[in-house]
Order: sequence, then C-alpha cells, then structure tokens
Amino acid sequence: MKFLHTADWQIGKPFQSIADNSKREALRQKRLDTVRAFKSLIEEQELEFVLVCGDLFDSSTPDQATVSALCAAIGELKVPVYAIPGNHDHGGPGCIWEQAFFIREQKQLAPNFHILLEAEPVVLEHAVLLPCPLLRRHESEDPTAWLRSEPEGLPKELPRIVLAHGSTQGFSSSGESDSESGINRIEVNHLPVDSYDYIALGDWHGMKQITANAWFCGTPEQDRFAKGEGNQPGNVLTVEIQGRKQTPSVETFKTGRIGWHAPDAFQLNSAADLDGLKAQLDELLGGRASSDLLRLRVSGALSFNGIEHFEQLTESLRARLIRLKLDQDIQVEPSEEELDALSERQDPLIAQVAKELRDELSEDPLARDALRELQLEVRRVEA
Repeated sequence: MKFLHTADWQIGKPFQSIADNSKREALRQKRLDTVRAFKSLIEEQELEFVLVCGDLFDSSTPDQATVSALCAAIGELKVPVYAIPGNHDHGGPGCIWEQAFFIREQKQLAPNFHILLEAEPVVLEHAVLLPCPLLRRHESEDPTAWLRSEPEGLPKELPRIVLAHGSTQGFSSSGESDSESGINRIEVNHLPVDSYDYIALGDWHGMKQITANAWFCGTPEQDRFAKGEGNQPGNVLTVEIQGRKQTPSVETFKTGRIGWHAPDAFQLNSAADLDGLKAQLDELLGGRASSDLLRLRVSGALSFNGIEHFEQLTESLRARLIRLKLDQDIQVEPSEEELDALSERQDPLIAQVAKELRDELSEDPLARDALRELQLEVRRVEA
C-alpha cells in the first residue's frame, strides 16, 4: 500500500503583504496549480489515495469561488482523497464542511473527496484511517487523546494510519517553538508504540520526521520566508507500508513552484560589489518573472552612480518578482569626480550650492543627501 501525505494547502490565502492585486491572485492560483500537479505524482508512483492533514482552506469561511476551485482541483486527482479539518478550516456546528454549497460542489466536482469530521475509525480496503479532526480553532485537549487506548474492533491485519493536525515537541505552524503549548498540542509519545503504523501530521509548514513513524509533511507550496533551521517547506511525502507493524518507507517529493528567497545580507561599497549582487541574484532567480519572492538586505555606501544603478536593479526586481521585501541601509558617498562635476558646473547657483554642501560633508551627514537631491535635479533639468 502506498499513499500521498500532504497538508496545509491553505487555499484562498489572501497574501495581504503583497500590494499588487494581480500578483496576489496569481500566487493564490499557483497554489491550486500545485494541488492539480499531484496527479502526475500519483500516477507515476501508483499511489492508492491521498491524505490531507488539515488546513485545506486558509479560512473557515472561504468564498464560494474558492470552494469550487478547491473541489475542482481535488476532483482532477481521481484517486480517493481523505482529509481532516485543521485550525484554519476547523469543523464543528455550522462549519464550511457542513454547508449546503460545499456539499453540492463536492458531490458534483469531487466525488472522490471525503472530509472526516468524526474521531472514529474509517476502514478502507488496505488500511484503517484514524482521523483526529479539529472541531474548534483552538483545542485545549490533545486531538489524538482518543487513541491512547486502542479502539476496539480494528481489523488486525490492516495497517493503521493516524491523521492529526497540531503542534508537537515545540513545533508549530510557524516553525518556531509554540508559545501556546496547550493549544492543539499532539503528544505523540502518549500513543501506544505498536498500535499505529503511521502518524500523518499537519500544521507545521516544514517537513520533519518526529519519530520512526510520525512525520510532518509540510505545506506543498511555501507561503512565507522560512524560519528556523532545517525548515523544508514545499514538499509532499509518499508513504509505503508493507503490512501491519511494518516500518513505513517515506520519500520526499518537491512540489513547490514559488521561490521564497532570503539570502544573507549584502555589503555594497563599490561597483564591483553591485556586480556581485547582480550575479548572485541572476543565479538565484534566473530569467523568471512572477514566480519568486525575495527578502533582500543590503547596507554600505555607494556613489551617485552606484545608487542609481542599485535603484535600477530594485526597479526591475519589483516588476519581475511577486514581492521584493527590501531592508536597505545604504549611505550616499559621492566620488570626487561626481563632486567636481557639480561644483564646476556653468550654472553659478548650482555650483555655489554644491561647493557649500561639499564643505559641510565632514560635519553634516545630511549634506550627502542634499547633494544627491541636487544631482537628481540637474539630471531632471537635462533630460
């Protein structure tokens, strides 16, 4: 038996930090495209079914277009898809999963989709699923607590697979230590070792093995700049289980299509430094457009010409990237040639102002910015 383990799709995520509405919409669409692309992996690996361990939607109140889009994407996968609600799309009275519109769309677009809203065994042909759905956004009790004593009547010959969503051993959805340790907390070590063959976890957006048979699969499409060491978002897991009480074989497959890049900080003090930055960004981003987000941290001191080239670079990055998050601390350090060009202009007023500002460079740091503005004004007049 072989299946796909995934979680945290968060379809409909608003991405409010991205100013351009068309880029936000493109990013949301790419998340759906990633789900659709599971079909190729399912066929290549001959997977029997898909497990989604919570947070299919980003919100417990997705709009109708988002509901339809998700159902259509799941329907394209063809194989059975079994899912539990997570904290973002939790179950409970009045939840999205019980609303008439979702039920209609699921039946018409995704008859292969099964949302598991009860903590009770689901017996399949080759496995038993033991879902631990979240029925509230914040559960104070361990959602797997019902499995601490082995449920009665389970088929003895079928592998047993737990589906759960929450933090464990200090890992939360942010990839950092969970400050709300009592919220949606999964105590894997409290489950009987030999009772369950695979524990499929969702909530943490990085991929991580917790025990010999317990894994976070991570989000299949990264949705933030990674935090913490060893964070590996943008993956799904294929899991093969030979039989009851057999160690599962787990393989990681890269699915993320969007690049979230956060390189080390750059120090820019010369034209050569700028050329080095451009070369590294070219290698990182290639010739892509609308496929990457970049957190760029730069500091240093550049001449008027260097500042201009840097601004041209960031102008192109803002156009090509889905988002440029720029942390900039670059000082203006005009070269002697640039200062001479301003101080020796034929326009006496400009020349006089430039000379006065040049004399103040060593004492007044604002003089550099004023010279930069003066140089820009000269450029505008000459254009």
